[in-house]
Amino acid sequence: MRWRLDGRRGLGASPQGRTWQRGAPLGLALALIATTLAPTGCTSLRAVNTRLEHADPSHGYRPRAASRQRDAGDAVIYLALSGGGTRAAAFAYGVFEELHATEISSDGKAKTMLDEVDTISGVSGGSFPAAYYGLFGDRIFEDFEARFLKRNVQAGIFLRALLPWNLVGLMTPWLSRSNLASRLYDRKIFDRATFADLSAAGGPRIFINATDLSSGDRMSFNQDIFDVICSDLDVLPVGTAVAASSAVPVLLSPITLRNYAGSCGYEPPEWVAEALKHPNVNPRRNRSAKSFERLRDPSRKRYIHLIDGAISDNLGLHPSIDFVSAAGGIQEAGQVTGAAIPDHLAFIVVNAETDPDPAIDLSAASPSFAALMGSVSGSQIRRYNFETLVLAEELLRRWARELSTPEHPVTAHMVTVGFDELSDEDEREFFKLLPTSFQLSDQEVDRLREVGRRLLRNSPAYQGLVKQLQ
Repeated sequence: MRWRLDGRRGLGASPQGRTWQRGAPLGLALALIATTLAPTGCTSLRAVNTRLEHADPSHGYRPRAASRQRDAGDAVIYLALSGGGTRAAAFAYGVFEELHATEISSDGKAKTMLDEVDTISGVSGGSFPAAYYGLFGDRIFEDFEARFLKRNVQAGIFLRALLPWNLVGLMTPWLSRSNLASRLYDRKIFDRATFADLSAAGGPRIFINATDLSSGDRMSFNQDIFDVICSDLDVLPVGTAVAASSAVPVLLSPITLRNYAGSCGYEPPEWVAEALKHPNVNPRRNRSAKSFERLRDPSRKRYIHLIDGAISDNLGLHPSIDFVSAAGGIQEAGQVTGAAIPDHLAFIVVNAETDPDPAIDLSAASPSFAALMGSVSGSQIRRYNFETLVLAEELLRRWARELSTPEHPVTAHMVTVGFDELSDEDEREFFKLLPTSFQLSDQEVDRLREVGRRLLRNSPAYQGLVKQLQ
């Protein structure tokens, strides 16, 4: 993840030799905002969430509880969309287009591969197409390009920051940079839709993922988690969750939730006490239980400050991994969701990861603060991506073995779509040096869409999955 205030890439020039200045408006806006905020010092921001009067397991957006019953012979497909600003969103959109164009026949009925996707997990830039498809389905192919991919989102935030009432508001505890972004997303992209609308849409399960600033824990927007803090997710705008998921540190401020834990009669699930009692049986499950316990103590955690989800899980794979771990295993997870054992388990991972800044290795000069921060965060994310992909493939194959019987074998499919799969060095370099921003040229968006479609279509793992489903 490589953000720059001046929008430049590498040594300040693209592979075609032109200087990159597109990020300058956002940089100017942020400098202006920082100046206006300086006199106020550190003040708390107004929380964006609403208190829940009574925790009810049948209430609210609960993706896991909403699992559809699927007959044996179907595939359980989990689509994970990485972070990376508009670069990641456009790349993922191309994958959506190819999934939509891939026709299969199931029980004598014509379907597309996109129809077979059960869960979509989005992080940062990837949360935009994930949330949009969850809300509006195939409408994404009609207007998402104009409403987001080819919209100058950075300029939109900049112009809102310059409005007189916002300039004044930014000097108070009641408005932040991410609040401005949230309002833009809510009104201009997501039609003011809330999580109640996402639940009513009846599409695939959607996970929008952010990071708890103080603990580093991943936090997904679903009512199971919001029950812990006694907050009603139904009334929260989807745009606010996406703003939290894409709140890049320093450039954008956190989205703040108020912790109302202990006021709604919530009782934690049995697995939490069991995991705390036996910490060595399943360390990952124990860590999840400790996260629950931290949230249940508002005297020590009165507010939850959420930032970019890429910091805790840039690929969006951990909602699935953590859920299976919390349930106690893949068999138990199937019992919780009520899903039938499928013939196929599949991860389709869209990874818009970029390469490190080449300028650092070409100069003896000490890197600037911005270059240093970008390189450190980028190197951590690249390393974590690698480890997560290895872990996910190992777990996927283990889950398939544990679900298999002699009469009903289950096959695992790991499909990864990333720029590293490009054989042409110049083309690969072009995509891996695109900046992480919310403003790309129309030509770059079109190229990202095309390469997303092409890489998925040419993936042997994907074609193997399609062939077996046919």
